[in-house]
Amino acid sequence: MSASKNWRVDIAPIVFFTAVIGVKSYYLLQYIRETGHFWSLIADHGRTQAAGGATVFYVTGHFSHLAYYATALAFDALVLYSFLVRRGARQAPRGFWENIFPLITVFVPMVGFTLMFIPDIRAVLPHYPEAFLRWLAGLTPNFPFYLDMAGLSLGLFGAAFSIWAIAHLRASFGLRTAVRELVTSGPYRRIRHPLYVGEIIHVSGIALLAATPAALYLLVIAVALQAVRAKIEERKFLANVPAYAEFRRNTGFLWPRLF
Repeated sequence: MSASKNWRVDIAPIVFFTAVIGVKSYYLLQYIRETGHFWSLIADHGRTQAAGGATVFYVTGHFSHLAYYATALAFDALVLYSFLVRRGARQAPRGFWENIFPLITVFVPMVGFTLMFIPDIRAVLPHYPEAFLRWLAGLTPNFPFYLDMAGLSLGLFGAAFSIWAIAHLRASFGLRTAVRELVTSGPYRRIRHPLYVGEIIHVSGIALLAATPAALYLLVIAVALQAVRAKIEERKFLANVPAYAEFRRNTGFLWPRLF
């Protein structure tokens, strides 16, 4: 495949991720600009001590929000860089399952979770049962805060794990199922699909933050889609890369093989 053909194939995702980075950067700058009171609160030690535990919750929430967006931006930037530098495929994707299905696994969770955070759509989504919420409130009145922190922590860890995986993929990265260089370094020493593991952990955090049963259903769908996508990739690599059989024996599927 020629360099010009590579660019024609990749132009859509390059434009898409460039737009995503631009929108997220704009939102992050707007958020920092609009939360001047947050920065002044941190600088005012007297107000911080007077507010006590409430300040801890408030500050932690804002820092987690900023960290989440910064990590997401780093991931998007690394994906864009990988598209710009990646090499041509040894074996190009063929048919629906290698061309279209991988895009479905990416955009269905992305679009679904994005819609869940739109206020008009959230208003019509089902809520958790009142009895379940009362039980959680009986455990601790701060359960919404702890739930948000758990979701943010999972989301950040998943994004960071994905960044680690894609940093080792680099020129071998692709959205569609194509055979490029077999990567066996970093997380790929123990797991065959660490990028998908990171994405699953990431969307698990988002499902907690969404705070609706619909998010859990979408999470189950997202995990199933990633597992099928990984199996399709393995079938293609086994057919085209002799070394993949040995790599498959020495690594776990979506979990690390320690020994």
